[in-house]
Order: sequence, then C-alpha cells, then structure tokens
Amino acid sequence: MLVLAGVGLFLVLGRGGGGGIPILGGGRSDEVPAFDFVVRKARAVPTAEGADAKSLTEDADAVAKELTPILDDLFTTAFLDPGAWGDGDYAAVWERFTADARPSAEQSVETLTLGASAGDVYESVTPKRGVLSYEVLFDADGAPASVVATFSFSALGARTDGTYTAIVSSGQLFLGNPGDWRITAFEVRRDDRTARPPASPTPSPTT
Repeated sequence: MLVLAGVGLFLVLGRGGGGGIPILGGGRSDEVPAFDFVVRKARAVPTAEGADAKSLTEDADAVAKELTPILDDLFTTAFLDPGAWGDGDYAAVWERFTADARPSAEQSVETLTLGASAGDVYESVTPKRGVLSYEVLFDADGAPASVVATFSFSALGARTDGTYTAIVSSGQLFLGNPGDWRITAFEVRRDDRTARPPASPTPSPTT
C-alpha cells in the first residue's frame, strides 16, 4: 500500500525512555527495544550558483546527525514501544504532526504505525534493520531549507497465535521547518509478510 500525504506534516518525536520493567507473571513485556537507524549518506542539494559543495556537504552531514535521533524515536514509538501499540494509542505520534497534516496521518495509522489493533495481534516486536539516506536542500543563502529522508525499516513481530510477521516499511519522509524539523509529506509503503520463527540458540556441547 502506498500512502501520499499532502503538505503540512511535521515531526519531532520523543521516545519515552528506553527499557521498561517486564510484567510480572508473564505476558507482554513493557520493555522498549533499542533501535537506531544506520545512515548511508547525506547529499547536499544547493540552489545558489557557485555554492561551496564541500561546505554544504559538511552542513548536510550535520543536518543528518540532527534528524536521525528524531527518526529513531519516530519508528520506536510507532512500531516498537508496547506502551503505544499495546493499546493502539499513538497520541504521542499524532501530536507531533501539524494540525493540517494530522488527519491524513491518523487515517494512515495502518501504514505509519504497527496498527490500531496491534495489541490484539502481537505479543512482541523486535527491530531487525533500519537504513536512512538524506537529501538536504539548501536555500540561496546556503541554509538548510528542507530534507528528503529515504528509509527502509524492518522488524519481526511475534503474534498472539504463535506465528510471526516480518514488518517491512519503506519510503520517503519530507521534512521542513529547520530548527524544529517536522514532516511535511510522506510516501510510505508497507510490505508485511509471514515470517519463520527466529532460530533457537544452539545448545553448548557438554563435556
């Protein structure tokens, strides 16, 4: 499924602290898995003639370093935090979008998050891989103006029925409002599929 949201989405997403305390007596854990994107590249796109490409590349790298923790938090909250998907409560995600863009984001809950009913479907979700690359557009004065973040994200979901799902999300996030970076539009595709159970650890040989 391909989702295209119009202009106006803006994001600065905060993740509420990293691991929690497992629920006593079994059942779903409150622990939030650690997750960080791997950044492949940040490309500067100047708009002024004669721009210093080397300097802008360094500035693009700085923008990438600024944005990556924000996107780490976004995907953690949307896909990995049991406190969010366990109740299908993504308020912490939606409040980071602009008023104009929030309705489109909420309507795309099944694409942008683990899903409204994820708590009935999943027992746990483990991150597998996340890769980011950036194109940073600079204005005529050489200041960053907007960013296209191209991403791929995958996780393994253990379902309540004992089966597993490979959760796969990819696409582009368009960000603006430098200094308070927010998503202004998105093109996101989900390609979830049935997965094999994770391999069990090999027992150590006894002597």
